[in-house]
Amino acid sequence: MLWANNAAAGNFAYITNQGSNTVSVLDIDSRKVTHTIAVGKAPVGVAIADKQQRIYISNANSQTISVIDHRSKQQLQEIRVNIQPVGIALSRDEKTLYAADWEGAQVIAIETAHPEKQTAFKAGKTPSGMVVSADNKKLFIANRDSDDITVIDTRTLKQITRVPVGIHPFALTLSPDGKTVYVVNVVSNSLSLLNVETYQTQTMKTGQHPYGAAATPDGRWIYVTNNHAESVSVIESATGKIVKTIAVGEFPEGIDYDPVSQLVIVANWGTDNLSLIDTRTNEVTSIVPCEKLCRAFGRFIFNTGASK
Repeated sequence: MLWANNAAAGNFAYITNQGSNTVSVLDIDSRKVTHTIAVGKAPVGVAIADKQQRIYISNANSQTISVIDHRSKQQLQEIRVNIQPVGIALSRDEKTLYAADWEGAQVIAIETAHPEKQTAFKAGKTPSGMVVSADNKKLFIANRDSDDITVIDTRTLKQITRVPVGIHPFALTLSPDGKTVYVVNVVSNSLSLLNVETYQTQTMKTGQHPYGAAATPDGRWIYVTNNHAESVSVIESATGKIVKTIAVGEFPEGIDYDPVSQLVIVANWGTDNLSLIDTRTNEVTSIVPCEKLCRAFGRFIFNTGASK
């Protein structure tokens, strides 16, 4: 029991392995994978519930969402959703889990306390990445095949507006100050910066085929995975300039920032490993093997301090 308590301390990354139907748990302090958890078929998306100390995993091919307990590193349950879930996101109060239907034009809202209670609502074509506003009032949905963002009122689940962005928007990330949604446009090779209040946008260039984005806590730097360039772009948010391009593994996808270690963690789908980038030097300091086809789509780092 003492070992289990110690294992729950520190910061961990939960990495979905689409090709092996598992989740790898990376102990960020030791730079080692400490647990491998079996989940449903083709796991892709990750959502972290800091207060609940639970991790939600979307299993695209089994039409389920796995719920993992952070303390035990075990799956607690599988929620049947009857859609092909890829992107998932949690409300700020952790009472609602949103799951996007990759094969449809809808999203479902799931009550986390009663997961059998599910409500479907409309989105655009092929909804993928999602993020909830800092005030918990709006849900932003990237519609890959309609090239826009749907903004939903989280109270009514009705559409507020739709905002055109680049071609094939995929991943969404909220800026640290909560004022901007970063939209990764895969085919446009760009990042759209969407104002959460005015819905105005501006565009920054990325590398080839961007897939995910993460920002430093001060909002100064944005890190973007370039899936077809095997690299990460470091973008200065104030100017939109790429100040450095960092080589990583093949087909990098998921990316997240750990404020404790000041590391950016990148899941490399093609080489079945993680690249750990020290943001103080913008160099890869560690490469950690994972299982087959690691993706980690969404927010995947669990900070112990965030749950206190």
